[in-house]
Amino acid sequence: MSLAVVNSVGFSATTAMALWITSVDQILPVEPWWGSVMGACQLGVAALSNLIAPYLFRRTSCEELARAAALFAAVCAGLMAAGHNPWIFGAGAVGLGVAHGLMLSCANALLARSHTVQGNYATAQICEVTLAASFYLTAGTIIELYGLRAIFLILAMLALLAAFLMHRLARWQHSPRDAAWPVAGAGMDWRMPATALAFTLFFVGQASFYQHQMAIGSLLGIAQGDMSRLMAFAMAGGLTGAVLSKVLGVRYGVVRPLLFTTGMLAAVLILAVRTPNSAVFALCAISIQALTMATVPYVFAILARLDPTGRFPSRGPALLLIGVAGGPLLAEGFLLLGGYGLVGMAGAGIVLTSAILFATVGRATMATRPLAAGP
Repeated sequence: MSLAVVNSVGFSATTAMALWITSVDQILPVEPWWGSVMGACQLGVAALSNLIAPYLFRRTSCEELARAAALFAAVCAGLMAAGHNPWIFGAGAVGLGVAHGLMLSCANALLARSHTVQGNYATAQICEVTLAASFYLTAGTIIELYGLRAIFLILAMLALLAAFLMHRLARWQHSPRDAAWPVAGAGMDWRMPATALAFTLFFVGQASFYQHQMAIGSLLGIAQGDMSRLMAFAMAGGLTGAVLSKVLGVRYGVVRPLLFTTGMLAAVLILAVRTPNSAVFALCAISIQALTMATVPYVFAILARLDPTGRFPSRGPALLLIGVAGGPLLAEGFLLLGGYGLVGMAGAGIVLTSAILFATVGRATMATRPLAAGP
């Protein structure tokens, strides 16, 4: 549970921070574009530090590295909460991105080394959705009462909680520095780049809709306030998807449920951009979040099967961030060519391509060792 909480803090803070950083011109003497640049930089350095982190596993245990990263995150978030100089704020934002990238890498590596990978990742998804939904639901009220800086102070407190949990975990669990598991076929082969490509493509396809749903909802006559509430309900839908993943994984393994969830996601992506009915669109938005959360634990189970040392799975968050960043950019091109209808078709096609790659890799790995999918 400690790992699930730390993973949730890292994911929720990393993905949510960009939303709040874009509004820092309200509290700092900067131009509106400055916040957007800082948000992009933070996501970029989070992905970069996530990719680099496995090289640090040879020098320290994952528990110790995660604890140090969480303490650094608390300091950086504190700078953002208290700093009135834009450059100090920017340094804190970039440092927070680095820290969260390291935290995510360590937490995912430790989760990947467990014997019930898919089930543990599903638990982590449940924690993540719960934390993110609570954060989104309360953030507006907190900002109204205490100002935007209160958000950064909350992030510092969450980082301190993560540091405390990792300190407790390190007292009774100490992973080896190199985490060298003598597993046959665990080295680099065609399955690793294929899985990395599939993971990135999955989030490119999903994000092509997700980042444009506010605009699509506006075209259907849904007010911005109602769309914000809809996104909160979608988070609750994500919780349902994570629970569904846990249940299906225990009974049906990994490959078949993954094909089901990705196939359904592709169909819903097409329906979401073509329906003229706002109620149907709302159900699609909730379903997309639920199906995404239901799919990710299976993906991480495949990553862990390819490298039980956790070094390859620890890079999963970087692949996710790359996909989330690339999806909207690709969608803009399709939007110019054929509108949102073409965006939905393209997103569905990309998701189905990733599903085929996942299934191919998943079936190829089952011949040597079954994918763990316990509770």
